[in-house]
Amino acid sequence: MDRMKKCCLILAYFGKMPNYFPLFLKSCGYNSKINFLVLTDDETNYPYPKNVKVIYISFGDMKNKIQSYFDFEISLKTPYKLCDYRPVFGYVFEDMLKDYEYWGYCDNDIIFGDIEKFFIEGYDKSFCLGHLTIFKNTPENNRLFMSEDIYKKAFMSNENVIFDECCNNTQNIHDIFLRHDKKVYEKDLSVNFKILSTKFIKITFQPETRKFISDDIGSLYVWDNGKIFRYYMRDTLIKEEYLYIHLQERKMKYNGFSENAYKIIPNRFLPLEMKVTEETFPKIKKKSFTLHILQYHIKWKLRGLKRRLRSE
Repeated sequence: MDRMKKCCLILAYFGKMPNYFPLFLKSCGYNSKINFLVLTDDETNYPYPKNVKVIYISFGDMKNKIQSYFDFEISLKTPYKLCDYRPVFGYVFEDMLKDYEYWGYCDNDIIFGDIEKFFIEGYDKSFCLGHLTIFKNTPENNRLFMSEDIYKKAFMSNENVIFDECCNNTQNIHDIFLRHDKKVYEKDLSVNFKILSTKFIKITFQPETRKFISDDIGSLYVWDNGKIFRYYMRDTLIKEEYLYIHLQERKMKYNGFSENAYKIIPNRFLPLEMKVTEETFPKIKKKSFTLHILQYHIKWKLRGLKRRLRSE
């Protein structure tokens, strides 16, 4: 048998990909030792790198595929509900993952940094949040979600119960791994932001308290040749590297530029106009007018309306 491959990350998304999906793919391509599997019904001709495999599948066929592995009727009426089923991918797609030491799932509203540099070896599960979760690929780990009946409640509920991540409850895949004394890595290595704030306010998940701590330092975020950096001033310029940046719920403008270094500001991606140094940092634009809060509220009001209409 060939040498085991390190990791395959699965993105399952139905509907139109974000306008900046090419930047997501570019960040995947820079992580050449990691493979990605995209399951989608968006057949746009995106620039998929060699390490990203796309399988075009309808949402109905995806639901039927998952249903075939369970002897009770699951509830999967909308693509949004699919988040609850992500912990079963190691079980449902076991044949496709058999050559990998690890597998995981991720969102498409992120830009990856250097995954290989931050990769945590030897853990059964790495990370608490659903933006990126990685499992050691073993039959036991891939079936552990079935060790407690809470998975049935999650899969029979019409609502999204956040089974795929640790978030304000203990009825999820993360806590199942903890309760079964699995080796779990919980440190948050991401750049994540407050959803409602127009500006970037970094939040970091604290697994001990199950809360986020806020960091409102005026920062510049940069993707530079496969790495995510955060710059900010103290007495001197501070430069920090992160695993990925998560842009949850934000409308981002992207004009199709192809530069290998760009900045990420609250509502857009822009080429980096100059090298970041202590002298240039104050000169680099870090903000832009945005209607993020209004767009966010409209989106969630429409989602709530659709949910009520489906229940009538």
